[in-house]
Amino acid sequence: MSENQSNKLLASYALFKGLYDTGKDIYGVIAEYLKKIISDKGLYNFTLDEITQILNKEFEFNIPNAVVKASLNRIENITKQGANYETNNPNDFIVSNFDEFEQNYQKRNDDIIESLINYVEDVKQKKIDEEEKTSLTHSFCNYILDKQNGNNNFEYISAFILKHDNDSYFKDQIDKIREGVILYSGIKYNNDINDFGAWRTELTIYIETEILFHLAGYNGELYRILAADLLQFIKEINQKAGKKMIKLKYFSDVKCEIEGFFTKAKYLLEGDSKPNPSITAMASIVNGCKAPSDILAKKTDFYELLKRNSIIEDEYTEYYLEKNHRYNIVSQNLIDSVSKEIQGDAHDYLKFLNFISIHRREANENNFENIKAILLSGNSTTLKIAWNELVKENGHVPLATTMNFLTNKFWFKLNKGFGKEALPKSFDIISKSQIILSTILNKKIGNDYEELQNEYKKGTLNEEQVKARLLDLRNNVRRPEDIEKDSIDDVLQVITEDSLDKFIEEQVYHKSKAEQQALENESLKSKLAKKEKVETDLEESKKEIVQQKKLQLTTLSKIKQSIDYKALKSYNSYKIKLILILVILFVGAGVFIWYANWEKLEKYTYILSFVPLLIYVIYFLVKEKEIIPKCAIKKHLATYRDKTYQKKYKESNFDIDDYLNLEKELNKQKNNEC
Repeated sequence: MSENQSNKLLASYALFKGLYDTGKDIYGVIAEYLKKIISDKGLYNFTLDEITQILNKEFEFNIPNAVVKASLNRIENITKQGANYETNNPNDFIVSNFDEFEQNYQKRNDDIIESLINYVEDVKQKKIDEEEKTSLTHSFCNYILDKQNGNNNFEYISAFILKHDNDSYFKDQIDKIREGVILYSGIKYNNDINDFGAWRTELTIYIETEILFHLAGYNGELYRILAADLLQFIKEINQKAGKKMIKLKYFSDVKCEIEGFFTKAKYLLEGDSKPNPSITAMASIVNGCKAPSDILAKKTDFYELLKRNSIIEDEYTEYYLEKNHRYNIVSQNLIDSVSKEIQGDAHDYLKFLNFISIHRREANENNFENIKAILLSGNSTTLKIAWNELVKENGHVPLATTMNFLTNKFWFKLNKGFGKEALPKSFDIISKSQIILSTILNKKIGNDYEELQNEYKKGTLNEEQVKARLLDLRNNVRRPEDIEKDSIDDVLQVITEDSLDKFIEEQVYHKSKAEQQALENESLKSKLAKKEKVETDLEESKKEIVQQKKLQLTTLSKIKQSIDYKALKSYNSYKIKLILILVILFVGAGVFIWYANWEKLEKYTYILSFVPLLIYVIYFLVKEKEIIPKCAIKKHLATYRDKTYQKKYKESNFDIDDYLNLEKELNKQKNNEC
């Protein structure tokens, strides 16, 4: 894409939002574009396919035929004859101020891109050639439009945007473009944009580890807010539907990754080694923990968080059965192509995408609401592969997507609108810039960490130098919310300079064979000691786990007692009501008989005939003892009592089955010990 094409694309989205702000709905906005095409091209007749292709080509859109057809119906003086649309005079469709608006947005884009080029030249302290300017403009376009490809120069673009945080001219134009993208995203992969508010088909979102850690806040507060915004929209959709139309799951392989992550955290806590400073989630888990039981408690809290948000493990186990082979996207050709593209093994990245393809089966992949399943990933390599032409057919919804894409989709579907309420954090260009700059920075630190380990293994650095350099790396790590305007220059310096080589040049010195041998011996002793310690602590860890379960059971027992008390109170109230009803019925019957003008003896006889029944029922309600075996009232009360208890458990989100299983497990453990 040339520099002019990139600028035109950005202007198209800004114009889209600008037209929307004039009070038009989406169909009305697209109708303005169509009228512009009819007048400029002098179209007297055309088909739906023809004008859709022109629209998408001229303005770099990808709008479905069905949406264009509905927009054409909004335009007066167009007649339809069979498959053809006809106009009497194309000049009747001239759109006033359209060119002026478009040129204004293009001019503003030119100003921003020129300012960006000047900023990059200042940072690099050199002039950049035309090819580099085109590449920078293309990257800026991809950046603003949330595209996965062409992510060169993203560190400079992020820094540039953060530097202009208080520039209203700049912010207004960027917001126009991004809000236009959000509106456009609501159209793409959707044939009926009038169907607002309700989600009518089931969709399962399979979440990868990184996104689950975002939700827990392990990667920083900004990531947690983004994940929480998305979950809130999903809850709203499900509440409006009255059932879970959108389900959240994670693959069993993801659970293995999570378990491995917490296990590694436990080993890091027990040993002398330090976590890779670039992996902020690991640092969050280890931070504040003094014993393995603390790690276990954090893991328990993490799974409880997933459970509270209705995120469950995928129970499907038939991915590799023959009946699913035809939905398998993986081939040797694809593996070779993708492995070459990412310069690594593609198997792990393709596995989850293949699972999604199997879940989709025969789903309509042109319409987002009919795809049945999608992978929510925070891994840039997975997302890049999902857009590979061998994986994704043109016009199809990709097998994997981002939090931003889903948030945009659900926000649009719920018809939130601009200005009605606070926009999600993911729409904010400043938040995006903080995230990208943090990601690039921490990836650079991760690479430096790996190189540091290699230099230590080769003997280029000694232990003291490694510790000093590791401390320096750890101090440079930034979560997104930690990157502010004042720290941008320092962050860019860490990203762009070869700091490890500089450190080695300053500190490296020759080691003697004796020193190397001493380090090796010390390392061997440390490994042996660690192994013995792990074996010794294994039994203690098991005891700690049992103790944790006992504490959990004690806590749950207290909660259960409170719920049982409420249930018993409700049940007794029900019995009292029954007694009162029966007494009222008895008194009513007596009054009725008394005033029925019967003989006096007959009145007493009828009244007294109810006494045994009344005594029987009151006795039973109070004592709950049978006078007549198989009493129907007892069965009714027993059933009502059980339902009352179950209802109270459900209202309190108390899983009685989990409680009973835990109690059974501990009793079994106790019996085994005996």
